[in-house]
Amino acid sequence: MQIRVLAMFALPAVIALSTLSATAQKKKSSEFQEVYTGTIVSMNGGLASTGFNLSIGNFTSDEDAQRYLAILAEGDQFDVLKKIENLELGRLSSTGRVGRNLLVVRKTQLPDGKIRIVAAFERWQRMVELRGGYRSQDYPFGLMEIILDANGKKGSGTFIAACKIDLKRDKKTGKYQLELENFGSYPHKVMGVMLRN
Repeated sequence: MQIRVLAMFALPAVIALSTLSATAQKKKSSEFQEVYTGTIVSMNGGLASTGFNLSIGNFTSDEDAQRYLAILAEGDQFDVLKKIENLELGRLSSTGRVGRNLLVVRKTQLPDGKIRIVAAFERWQRMVELRGGYRSQDYPFGLMEIILDANGKKGSGTFIAACKIDLKRDKKTGKYQLELENFGSYPHKVMGVMLRN
C-alpha cells in the first residue's frame, strides 16, 4: 500500500521534472536567435588571426537607432555609450578574451539580396590604456560588420577593434551622416563566417 502511494506521487513528479527539464533546455537553446562563428584576421602588422563567436539575442529597432543618433547629434559618442552601456543584445567572444555584450545590433537586406549585420560593443581596453590616458580611449567602441549570402548562412566582413563615432554634416546635401573612425591603420578582415543555429 505504501509503495503504491509513493508510486502514485512519484510518477507525476517524474513527469513534471522531465517537462521542466525539457522546458529549461528549450529556453537555453533559444537564448540566442542567431549564432555565427568565424575568424578575425589582423591587417595591421603580422597576419595574426583569432576565432570568434557572435551570439545575437535581439536586434536594435529603427526607433532605438534613431534615438541613439539624436543623442549623438545633441552630445557626443560618450553620451550614447552612457545610454546603451547596460544593454545585452547578445555577446561577442574571441579566443583568449572575455566576451563583450552587444549594445547595438542591426540587420538589413541589401539590394543584391545579401544580408548585412552590424554589431557594436564597448571595446576591450588594456590596463595600460586606462592608466596612461592614451589617445586610444577616444575610441570606445568595437564594431563587427558581416555580409552574408542570400541564405544568411555564410559570409565575410570587417572588424574594427577600436572605433570612434560621430555625426558629420555632408557639405553637398547638408544632411548628417554617421562617421566611423578606426584607430588602427586598417580594419581587420572577418573570414569564414558561418551560421551555427
